Amino acid sequence: MDKKSEQWMRKLKFISELKKNNYPTAETFAKKLCMFEDEDGQPFGCSARTVARDIRELVEVHKAPLEYDPHSCGYYLSDPSWNLDCPVFEDDFVSMAVLGTRLAADILPDPVKKSVDDAISITLANECSDFFDSAMIDTILCASGIKASIDPATFEKLFEAWRRQQMVILTYKNPKGEVSEHKFEPHLIAFHKGAWYAKGYKYGTKDVRLYAVQRIVGLHNGGDCFEPDKKLLEDTRKKGLFNYEKVSGIKLHCDASIALYIYEQQKVFKSRIGRQADDSLIVNLNPAIEHEVIRWILAEAGRIQVLDLKSLRKKIAEAGRNIMESNC
Repeated sequence: MDKKSEQWMRKLKFISELKKNNYPTAETFAKKLCMFEDEDGQPFGCSARTVARDIRELVEVHKAPLEYDPHSCGYYLSDPSWNLDCPVFEDDFVSMAVLGTRLAADILPDPVKKSVDDAISITLANECSDFFDSAMIDTILCASGIKASIDPATFEKLFEAWRRQQMVILTYKNPKGEVSEHKFEPHLIAFHKGAWYAKGYKYGTKDVRLYAVQRIVGLHNGGDCFEPDKKLLEDTRKKGLFNYEKVSGIKLHCDASIALYIYEQQKVFKSRIGRQADDSLIVNLNPAIEHEVIRWILAEAGRIQVLDLKSLRKKIAEAGRNIMESNC
């Protein structure tokens, strides 16, 4: 990617941060850019001085309605509907955007999925791309792993409410079959382990609510709007969607037959791994959610031994006995 493309990409990412109400500054955004990689796998970072120049151009050249909020210590858009008009100056710029959107579309239920696919088709029809064409895009598949059926009309209404930051009135059936009605602010929607969830607040309060979308049996717009909560988003990123307590000190012995995929997941889980003489592994997990670790160990059918914690070892042994008794 050339320098001009990089600059446009930085500006677009900066506008995205503004629209998420993350209140970026030159310093905080420069640090965040270091988390991204370019097409060659290199850090997409730059100095705070470079970002400051981008911010100045956004105001002076692009007429962006940027304002500084001293309370949040960052910039925001005084007109949230403002958009940056980005010229298509490089073929791969559009191609990569289409590719990312196409992969994301495969975990979206209809009719939102169809809207995304239609937009991709229109884009490809209007752009001359040597990277891929409309025939090739259909061969790009994403193993979405959706495990729960969602009513298309419900998801469409929820998606629009989230996008437009509008309160909804939803009817919810919990796992016990009990039905209740709730006024809800959908601050974020998330795809987690094969299911879609909406997280936000009980309307007019700071009481956090989390709803599995497949259990929403009725939904309509409540009319009122809400302000996105930056803190809720950051807390969810740090602690996870469900905010389960994490357990420290888990130590496992993993059979050599699963060593390869343990190493493949190392970048994500960042556990401490020690290879043994027989190619088996000693794995010290970072703080983890206990019930997720239990499910993982049981799924490996005896190829993982718990060395620590003793309490976890006891739970695994008890689960194993129950499995044996129910399958004898």
